Amino acid sequence: RFDREVDIGIPDAVGRLEILRIHTKNMKLGEDVDLVQIGNETHGYVGADLASLCSEAALQQIREKMDVIDLEEDTIDAEV
Repeated sequence: RFDREVDIGIPDAVGRLEILRIHTKNMKLGEDVDLVQIGNETHGYVGADLASLCSEAALQQIREKMDVIDLEEDTIDAEV
């Protein structure tokens, strides 16, 4: 536990892009996903916001593909 509070501020577009790259490094992204554009359009977002954005995007894709996902399998095929 820290006894002082340190304000590190809100990341700029480059910082947001790096955060997005970290949170999507193990995700198979569609060809239409432009992390640079997302980084530019998420002014005011902090790391937790960007992590949540990535998680929600992944969950949305799973919801859309539920009819082709085999729930008996331990993993989801990357092609789905």
